[in-house]
Amino acid sequence: MAPLGNPRTHFWLTLGMAKATGVDLNSAFYEAKITRSDYSGLINRCRGCTQADTCGAILGGCMGRLENAPEFCLNRTTFEALAA
Repeated sequence: MAPLGNPRTHFWLTLGMAKATGVDLNSAFYEAKITRSDYSGLINRCRGCTQADTCGAILGGCMGRLENAPEFCLNRTTFEALAA
């Protein structure tokens, strides 16, 4: 098992990918669509991703909006559900 990535880096990648796919994680939390555990789980799942550099490049070049998270995104299904 590979070591988990930097928590700070993956916190920002998670928030960036959520925002780019139309998901406001803070609102989702306050509207009880996700729990505190879900929120931290998103970040920890992201920390297990081996494509953080690719993700950062995608976010940097997407002009703030993506239709969907990339196929490799470990949180893609959750983002899709929250965006619906």
